[in-house]
Amino acid sequence: MTNNNDIAILIVTHNHVEYIDKLIDSLIKFNLFNTFICDALSTDGTLEKLKNSPFKDNLLIKNELEGFSKNNNDLIRHFDIKAKYYLLLNPDTFFDVNFVDVLYNRMKLDSNIGVITPILKYPDGRLQITWKTFPNFFTVVKKRFGILKSINEIQMKGPEIDWCLGACMLISSNLLKKEGVLLDERYRLYCEDIDICFEAHQKNMKVIGEDSTYVYHNLNEKSSNNILSKYNIWNITSIFKFIFKWNIKYFRRGL
Repeated sequence: MTNNNDIAILIVTHNHVEYIDKLIDSLIKFNLFNTFICDALSTDGTLEKLKNSPFKDNLLIKNELEGFSKNNNDLIRHFDIKAKYYLLLNPDTFFDVNFVDVLYNRMKLDSNIGVITPILKYPDGRLQITWKTFPNFFTVVKKRFGILKSINEIQMKGPEIDWCLGACMLISSNLLKKEGVLLDERYRLYCEDIDICFEAHQKNMKVIGEDSTYVYHNLNEKSSNNILSKYNIWNITSIFKFIFKWNIKYFRRGL
């Protein structure tokens, strides 16, 4: 492959030194050099690794912590990226197959696809539950307070799904809200993936789970581990923002 300028890969790092080498190696292996990285105040050596990587010229360095959505949008604005598709990719992912080509080719076949995602796996090969039905408020509350564990969740059957985890999702530029704005910056962390998938459905576009390819993801559910953690608070706050944003449209979906 595949130094494909139709696709811009967007990555946001914050203290990911434990994982970043594997991701960089994966990107290099498959010639994915149209990659743009925002480092958000890393203090663990992540930034130094990025400065010494082939992606150093596509590196945006921030000296303050801002939201995930804003960091991704800032990459688009700072580098004036105008791609057909934007791949959001977590810094704690890596891959040994050319999943980008698979997603890209599927997108090209169907202009009605707004979002497409591969299977995500734990590093030991176990399936992660990342293709999901839209949550209701009570499901979210139960999960955040430890009543509902991830082990009880079920992978939604594809190919058409409600939403997918934002760790790896290829998004059509048709979902840009305006120039330089892909994600809703009202979400500091969490729910930006649900939001853009719901927006795709509202625009009669498909969200696709592609089961012929995969990416490894070192999933760390920080927000579920401690009820009073900042991650949990951000998650619950984002859920409320999502509900207030979409309100009747969300609750009337499928009627």
